[in-house]
Amino acid sequence: MNNNIELGKRGEDLVVTYLRKRNYKILERNYRCKFGEVDIIALDKKTLVFIEVKTRTSKEFGSPLTGVTPKKQRQLAKIALYYVQKHRAFDRPARFDVVAVEIISEHIQVNIIKNAFEVFI
Repeated sequence: MNNNIELGKRGEDLVVTYLRKRNYKILERNYRCKFGEVDIIALDKKTLVFIEVKTRTSKEFGSPLTGVTPKKQRQLAKIALYYVQKHRAFDRPARFDVVAVEIISEHIQVNIIKNAFEVFI
C-alpha cells in the first residue's frame, strides 16, 4: 500500500475519533459518487457536515489547509448537493469543515476549521 494512502487513512481514523468525542455522528466515510469523494459526512447536532481531512507529516508543503483549493471546494459542493438530493436531506442545514492533521515525529495535532468555506451555486 502507498505511504500517502496509509497516512491519509491514519489521519481520517484520528479525525473520526476526534469527532466522536465531540458528539458528531459519523454517517459516511470515503463517500464516493459520480462527482468525486468526500472523506467524512457527519451530523453535528442537526447540521450535516461534509468534512475534508488533510494530513501532513511536515510543514515543508505548508499547512494542510492549503490543500483544499477552490477547485476542490467546488467538487465538494457538487458531492454535497448530490448527497442531499439522494438522501432527501433538504431540511437540514449543511456546512463544510476542513480538518488539518499534523503528525510530526510522535506529536499529533488535530485542528478543525468549521465552515471552512462557503459555496455559491
